[in-house]
Amino acid sequence: MSLPSDNPVLDVRGLVFPADGSVLRQVHLAVGEGETVAVLGPRGAGKSVLRACLAGELDPAGGTVWTNGKPFHLMPPEAKRAFRLRHYGLVYQDTVFLPELTLADNVALPLRFAGVGAARARRKALTWLARFEIAEAADARLTGLPLDLVRRAALARAMVNDPLLVLADEPLAGLPSQSADTLGRVLNSIALSHGTAVLLFTDDPATAARCQRTVNLVAGRTSAEPVPIATVTPAAPVGAPAPTAVSTSRPSPVKAAR
Repeated sequence: MSLPSDNPVLDVRGLVFPADGSVLRQVHLAVGEGETVAVLGPRGAGKSVLRACLAGELDPAGGTVWTNGKPFHLMPPEAKRAFRLRHYGLVYQDTVFLPELTLADNVALPLRFAGVGAARARRKALTWLARFEIAEAADARLTGLPLDLVRRAALARAMVNDPLLVLADEPLAGLPSQSADTLGRVLNSIALSHGTAVLLFTDDPATAARCQRTVNLVAGRTSAEPVPIATVTPAAPVGAPAPTAVSTSRPSPVKAAR
């Protein structure tokens, strides 16, 4: 069990999915204001399912999810969607951007889906691109951009609505160690300065070590005790071309922006 905060932004107790507990069983965790917490576990441990349950994309079979003192687990689907758009920032592992839009317009999408006007949404997007030190790429298209820039843009999009909570699935994946260190420091600094709770899901111990605290997920259960994690094979050898910024593996760009 990992419940460090007296007044956590996110407080999860006894989460189960599905009903037989075959994926998640009795998950307990909490993240405080301005805190970055890694959920570390091997592939297949249930990290993506846990992230989806916390985001309201899947309905857990048991347990509770409280966000900023509100019972997120009891909200109907439309209320969860509205709450998510207003108060959550999401980073998907297969970062999805719309190729026909500029980087700034992609970062602004969560605000646009929440009903914010185009001009105001773009201003906020430009502000967050600057915070992640990539403002010069605001009007670039996504195809062929370096992976480091794409990872920064994904985090800028997650922060653009000034969320209470960021749920980030492998936000540093594929980056060289130095780039990952730099982006990790930027993320920790922003979380602290804005009071944003960040929950980062990873199977890489080095990525988890860049967070303030680590919670281990093994066989559907959380624990503060370290567990062995298999070495992750790099996505590509040094010098290989950077992966394309555009993914087509998710059918719905709306889902990606939420």
